[in-house]
Amino acid sequence: MLVACGTDTGIAQQEDRACAVPVEFERYVNATLSDSTDLFRGAYPPATALSCALLEILQEALVDDSVRTCFERLSRRYWSEDPGAGMTFMYIHHHNSFPLAIAATAHWNEDHRIHGLRALETYRLMRPMVCTTEAGYVKLQAQDSATVRYLLRVLETTPHVIPGSENSTIHGVYMLEVMRALDLFTDRAHMIDHENAMSVRSSEAEVRAYMADWRKWLGP
Repeated sequence: MLVACGTDTGIAQQEDRACAVPVEFERYVNATLSDSTDLFRGAYPPATALSCALLEILQEALVDDSVRTCFERLSRRYWSEDPGAGMTFMYIHHHNSFPLAIAATAHWNEDHRIHGLRALETYRLMRPMVCTTEAGYVKLQAQDSATVRYLLRVLETTPHVIPGSENSTIHGVYMLEVMRALDLFTDRAHMIDHENAMSVRSSEAEVRAYMADWRKWLGP
C-alpha cells in the first residue's frame, strides 16, 4: 500500500509567510473549500491546501464577480441544491478557467477534485493554441511551476491507497488524475502504458521514481 509522506494543514504553513496573500483571504478560501459537517464521515483523506503561489493567482481572479460567484458555489452550503457544482464547472468549461480548476482540486469532495484535475489537464492540452506576449508566457511558466509543486505536495501528503470499496475506487481515480496532470504539465508519460492507456499498475517504488523525475522538471 502506498502511503503519504506527511500531513498538510494549511497554506503556506510550509512556506514563507512573506507571501502577499492576507491570512484573511487564506481563511476565506479554506472555509469555502472545506466541509465542517464532515458529510462523508472521513471516507476520504482531507484535501491538500492550496499553496501561497496558487492562492495569489486565485485572489487575482476573484476580483471578477462572475469568478467569485462560481468559486463560492463550491461551498458546502450549496451542496443540497447543487451537489455537482454545475454552475462552477460549466464556467470552467466555457472559459477554460485555471483559477477555478485549481481551486476545485483542493475541494473537500473528491469527485470535485477529480473534475478539477481533468479541467486542469484540458487547460494544459490547449496551451499550444495560446497566443500571448513574452511576459505572458513567463507568467504561464510560473503558473505551471506552482501547479507542479502543488500536485507533488498532494502526493506527499495524501495516502495513495485507502481501504473500502466505492470510496477506495474513487480515491484511486483521484490519485491517478493527480499523476496524469503531473505528466501533462511536465511533458512526461509515466502514467501511459504501451497501449496508450492510463497505467494503474505502478508500484510504490515506481511512483517515487516518477516523483523524482517530476521534481527534476522544476530545475534546481
